[in-house]
Amino acid sequence: MRTTRKLITLIAALALLFTSVVPAFAADFTDLEGHWSKTFMERLVEKGIMAGYADKTVKPDKTLTAAEAFVMLANLYDLNDEAKAEIHKDFGEAVEKNADSKVKWAYPQLEICLAAEIFTESELKNITLTAEMPKQNLAVYMVRAIRKADDAAKLNDAKLDYKDAADITSKCLGSIALLTDMKVVSGDTNGNFTPKASVTRAVFATMLCNILDYLDKENIKLQIDDYLGLDSTEGILSSVSNTGIVVRGFDGIYHSFARDAELKTTVNGSAKTLSSSYAGDYIKVQSKEGKALIAAITEETNVSYKQGKLGTVASNTASIKLTDLATGASDSYVLSKAKIKQDGKEISFADLTKGAFLTLKVEKGTVTEVTSDTKEYTISGAVGKVSYDTIVTMTLKESETSEAILYMDLADMPTIKRGSLSITVDRLSSGEEINARIKGGEVTRITTEGKDANASGVLTIITRTITDTTWTIKGDDDTSVTYAIDSAAAAFSGETAIKLDTINPGDEVSVIVTSGVITEVNLKKSASPASDKLSAEILAVDPTNRVLTVLKEGKLTYINCKKAASILNSETGKTLSFSALAAGDMIVAYGSYTDSTNFAATSIVIELKH
Repeated sequence: MRTTRKLITLIAALALLFTSVVPAFAADFTDLEGHWSKTFMERLVEKGIMAGYADKTVKPDKTLTAAEAFVMLANLYDLNDEAKAEIHKDFGEAVEKNADSKVKWAYPQLEICLAAEIFTESELKNITLTAEMPKQNLAVYMVRAIRKADDAAKLNDAKLDYKDAADITSKCLGSIALLTDMKVVSGDTNGNFTPKASVTRAVFATMLCNILDYLDKENIKLQIDDYLGLDSTEGILSSVSNTGIVVRGFDGIYHSFARDAELKTTVNGSAKTLSSSYAGDYIKVQSKEGKALIAAITEETNVSYKQGKLGTVASNTASIKLTDLATGASDSYVLSKAKIKQDGKEISFADLTKGAFLTLKVEKGTVTEVTSDTKEYTISGAVGKVSYDTIVTMTLKESETSEAILYMDLADMPTIKRGSLSITVDRLSSGEEINARIKGGEVTRITTEGKDANASGVLTIITRTITDTTWTIKGDDDTSVTYAIDSAAAAFSGETAIKLDTINPGDEVSVIVTSGVITEVNLKKSASPASDKLSAEILAVDPTNRVLTVLKEGKLTYINCKKAASILNSETGKTLSFSALAAGDMIVAYGSYTDSTNFAATSIVIELKH
């Protein structure tokens, strides 16, 4: 999908009809004096929505053609030259291919109508642009022009009071009902809507003026997506704060945006103030350099959204299991009544791809729509804050004002590579540039450009302050270099991992430096004895290998319990089996470190049971 751009504002000054049409002040029109539509038509001329003819007439009683109607609807949008050029680039060929060459004068506005989704390319192909358009068809296109098609669809079963309501085509009923509620259209003196009658320029001018009144009253500014040079992100609103917005996209990736002080927010088209009450609703965020400038929310009664990775699929019941990677929770859903789209194409239930990221629209407890994304994405940025629990949460700074948020299951971590070296997540340094590969909303691989250390020599000075620690290393050429060292830096002696604090001044070392910080150390002498006691909270349990994962001093540590003679509950005094241990339990393990991240337990005491 191309880089998105967007246009905002209400009314524009574009030419209305043929090349023979020239602008004229309302007072110059010779055929408006005494006409009932004078006020309406003059207003549209002043707004630039309608223009007169070379003979100084505006022809209020002339029957409107489809092309003329679309030109005026397109004129509801304000376009600068750059936006027009972008629209022409995107839709010029489609108009040239599908529109009648007799209305070539209207091609620029027809391109705008395609961009604004007033009609589709296939619809354009079947519209006789030189012919008069029935009033009921105009209603449909007017509703689309003001971005109310979804609202109109909800009124498809409405009962109208027009005497000739039975003559209204079913596909036009919702649009007419909506425009009636908005007081844009009404019946004639006999109470008829006359759905199949033609419309004059004067009547259409009245309808457009009523549209403008409605937009002004509701403080709505019409917009065409993709033409303002802004990035566009669609998804489900996850959270809102005074300074930021978090959106979970249909690709499963969480994006956090800084909130512009003048953020413009609409809810169902009406101007509102963005608040956390809209969390869980569909949202489209328009941003620039990571800062959210525009937020459009769709709020629907009795509608909720569920997102997660597709797990098991039961064809006989048309049901699935969905796992939310942010929380680890799994739930089952029946899709028998759902319309399913996968990678933009409609598919059957049987064609759903396991492992895809799904967004379910649930209406009154029933899944009605499914959006499936099977593609793989790579996002890049600097490692920010990392929080450890059963789910590891990492922020990835994509720019100064935007972040991606990654969630990783501690019991099933992705492969993480620094150069050719496999590392654990706690060995990634703050500020380190990484690439994260994501599929099905799940982080599958992280790579970082680790640089082989040329910095080696004797560690001469260790300086500790409240905020950081630095090492000074004296090389073979007697030149000393000082680096900050990551408190979570990995340390090795040969092939054996050791604790960082066993390295002392006078030791010979070689180091890997990433973004000016030591992230890995190789020590060329034996490590000091390790502690024989470890207190921590269990984050993950591996029953197959009898290994517990805990967080100790900011580093993931793995407790091997294969040789643990006893597991004791301190509250009851009872001896328990390994299977009794669970994430969340507070324990004290007795034994010894075999290296910097592995602890061999001889016994375990459960101090607090989760």
